[in-house]
Amino acid sequence: MQCLIPHPQGFLNSNVPNNDTGVLLSAFFTSSSSLPYGFNRTRSVCESHRLYTLKCSVTKAKELSVPSQETLVREPHKYFDQVIITVRSGDGGHGAILRLPNQNASPKSQGKFGKEKSRMKSSYKRDFDGSLILPMGGHGGDVVIYADESMDTLLEFYKKSRYNAKRGGNVDSMGVLTSQLHDGFAAPTLRIPVPLGTVVKHKKGKFLADLANPGEEVLVARGGQGGISLLEMPEHRRKKMTSTTNVMRDDSDKVLVLGQPGEEVSLQLILRVVADVGLVGLPNAGKSTLLASITLAKPDIADYPFTTLMPNLGRLDGDPSLGAAKYSSEATLADLPGLIEGAHLGKGLGRNFLRHLRRTRLLVHVVDAASEDPVADYRTVKEELRMYNPEYLERPYIVVLNKIDIPEAMDRLPFLIEEISRIGNNKDGGDQADSLSSEVADKDQKIKPIEDYPLPLAVIGVSVLKGMKVNELLMEIRAALRHCRHQNNEALEPSLTP
Repeated sequence: MQCLIPHPQGFLNSNVPNNDTGVLLSAFFTSSSSLPYGFNRTRSVCESHRLYTLKCSVTKAKELSVPSQETLVREPHKYFDQVIITVRSGDGGHGAILRLPNQNASPKSQGKFGKEKSRMKSSYKRDFDGSLILPMGGHGGDVVIYADESMDTLLEFYKKSRYNAKRGGNVDSMGVLTSQLHDGFAAPTLRIPVPLGTVVKHKKGKFLADLANPGEEVLVARGGQGGISLLEMPEHRRKKMTSTTNVMRDDSDKVLVLGQPGEEVSLQLILRVVADVGLVGLPNAGKSTLLASITLAKPDIADYPFTTLMPNLGRLDGDPSLGAAKYSSEATLADLPGLIEGAHLGKGLGRNFLRHLRRTRLLVHVVDAASEDPVADYRTVKEELRMYNPEYLERPYIVVLNKIDIPEAMDRLPFLIEEISRIGNNKDGGDQADSLSSEVADKDQKIKPIEDYPLPLAVIGVSVLKGMKVNELLMEIRAALRHCRHQNNEALEPSLTP
């Protein structure tokens, strides 16, 4: 960008717009020495003014690169829950410019069959007031996004990120108005499946829908309207012809025949796993082993940290103590990748996957009881949850001390239970956890320390690998889920009362 700025009598004041970058330069210089450092200047001395040439550059924001297929296979955990796609609805079909059939032929020359044919052609479609109904172009295809239970991730959208609906059909005619004409065919709706729990937004940030339940859908782009048909007739017949208002007056009316273009939008899809219970803890605490032992899920299990790179889901059987209501009390468990200290700063796998806890009703903290300091590990996880979203600490939760089959862990189990049971207060956070009115978390209010959040509902020692006290753990989880349902029912009762 170059601009010549006059400098009369030692004073410089310029506003130079740039059409490409939209940058507005405003400079006030009293002498040539006051120009910004790094500007390339060329001085031209005239009698009443000076000219300077300013060369500036504006850096453009770096756009996100689309990962290759090799990257998706190697690092799927970085892309499975967020993607940007572009959709375009179909254009509307075109109408037609029609003319009346030739009626100059004498009836005598038509014969018997010619009269019947003429009678059929005259039976045009008419509205309730007797006016002619002219055909229209077909409606363009809409674009709908719906929740599909068979999908787990958003990785498929990296293979195909653009979706186009079909356009509407045109009015099929030879330019003559007949009774056989019909509207153009409407294009089918383009339906795009996404996993349960997908949040749909515009790329600019406008929220569209949260597809948390199977079959929920949202219309993201509406197809174009089809064009209308016009009737072309001579000037001397227009006053006599009052059977339709779609009479072409001049050539400028031809634009009405064209179908409207469809909408094109860029959408951001964000996946939030739909689960009732979330398993959190440090790496190698035994979360995946716990999920595999109480559900039919088969997550990757190994003796090294960060085995779990993406959330794993498992289905917990219903509570047998509820009798016939057993099947309605089933719950979904989500095993999240391990947290480490400083995850909110990007260490380890970071904390972006913690968004998948947003729908959970109950948290299960899995702590390695055989580690060097289990209490410090427990505090680390709670602190990372607090740094991400303090509302997570208001939800009901259970603490599981795993690996008590190791003698050192079994020996200090009573001490660990006592210490962890003290971290918190007696305030029951169930109401705030399950009611949607938890938005009352005052943003201006100071963030509370960990000790000011509710106590755990239970602290239990287990050995998932050896199967020790796993049944007792299941009883505690089901009791906590009943507690959550009870809190939900209490929260709904005031709203249902007249």
